[in-house]
Amino acid sequence: RALVSAWWAVLAQLGLDPASPSLLPALFVPTDREPDVSAILLAHPRSLLPVLVDGDGHALAGPAWGRHTPGSALSAPSPRRPAQPDGPPLGPQALGEADVILVAALAVDEGGSRLGQGGGWYDRALPGARPGVPVVAAVFEDEVFPARALPREPHDHGVDAAVTPAGARLLA
Repeated sequence: RALVSAWWAVLAQLGLDPASPSLLPALFVPTDREPDVSAILLAHPRSLLPVLVDGDGHALAGPAWGRHTPGSALSAPSPRRPAQPDGPPLGPQALGEADVILVAALAVDEGGSRLGQGGGWYDRALPGARPGVPVVAAVFEDEVFPARALPREPHDHGVDAAVTPAGARLLA
């Protein structure tokens, strides 16, 4: 519940109407090492979720998305990969429909740098977003660091805000 409250708060801080039925977020299914954002998934009538593997369990060549509604089927392709929507994946251009993007992260800093798991999936996916669409990282409170504490390469995409179980914060 704390993450959902933080999510609603950060949407309002970003100038988005959290109650709008037309709001389309791009979210993610958490692993057991990430903040449990599953209640955020349930709070939206529709969302986009990352698709990492095809129907045979083979990794896709690039970022892809799938449509999700609460109660729709999610499949777990392997114990090491998060669940994803069933059905044919949408290409990277599907992210252009999203009004806000929630990303997984190992850490963020107050300057908007994000540390991922090192695979670069979001760095390859985020160019598909419309310009100006806010990117929010879901992290634990102890994974938020002072500005410039994390490395940032030219290919890295920053984040505009963070949600933690302790609350929401805009990042510079």
